[in-house]
Amino acid sequence: MARKRRPVEEDNPLRWLTTYGDVVTLLLAFFVMLYAISKVDEQKFLLFVAGLQDPFGNQAITQGLLAQGTGIVGGAYGEAPTGENTGFEGEALLDGLPELERSIDEGEVDPEDVQEYLTSLEDLIEVRDAVRQALQDAGFAESVDFELGTRGLVIAVATDDVLFASGSAQFGDRGRDIVAAIAPSLAGFDNEILVEGHTDSVPLLGHPGYDNWNLSADRALAVLKLLVDEFGIAPDRLAATGYGEYRPRASNDTEAGRAKNRRVELVVVADVDRFADVNGGDGNGG
Repeated sequence: MARKRRPVEEDNPLRWLTTYGDVVTLLLAFFVMLYAISKVDEQKFLLFVAGLQDPFGNQAITQGLLAQGTGIVGGAYGEAPTGENTGFEGEALLDGLPELERSIDEGEVDPEDVQEYLTSLEDLIEVRDAVRQALQDAGFAESVDFELGTRGLVIAVATDDVLFASGSAQFGDRGRDIVAAIAPSLAGFDNEILVEGHTDSVPLLGHPGYDNWNLSADRALAVLKLLVDEFGIAPDRLAATGYGEYRPRASNDTEAGRAKNRRVELVVVADVDRFADVNGGDGNGG
């Protein structure tokens, strides 16, 4: 028996519409993507362009490509080329955009809004010397140690009958005066300041449920609040932490060691690369 032949399908004259629809959809998605990536944050763009000035040594980068130039690249490389074939006149790529340095000088940006951060070892040394001189003038030079290390500048203030009364988070007679001597030097920049409380390992007596950890945290918080309330240090720059007896600077086996461990440290955190400690001799020499 002969096998029946399959009838030939007629060609669909509208088949092209499927391909056309796919192409139109792809083109739409393509132009939507172009539109999305074309919305540039002007401030970030200016910062990016200004950052290219130093590595490439090209002043035209921040002054505007083709500024006062006669060709596509002529204005970006200094003097314009001479001769008949000098390219075409074109507007600078950055014409009309404000320059970063000029915007501050001309009052477009409030200078008070520009934060100043200490970022180098020299900056920290300058602050340390200012604090040391203020303490010396106030008669508290022997009560404070300084340390320059990987975290920044550490100002360690003894608590024994200096900042606080023994076993208490209430300021002693001289405590507020010491903070008053230190505070002005801390107000001249915007770095974060960590206030850290420390104690020795001797348990507190007569305070059920209240231990050295509580005491160290309360002392740090008392200094923080004094800096904010009476000396105008911005609260968002400050943080208080209590370490109790667990970060000693000396052995707790001797009275001298325990006295050194009872302290409040003000840490000026600096965004610096790790540098070797430059402390010399005793703590006051650092």
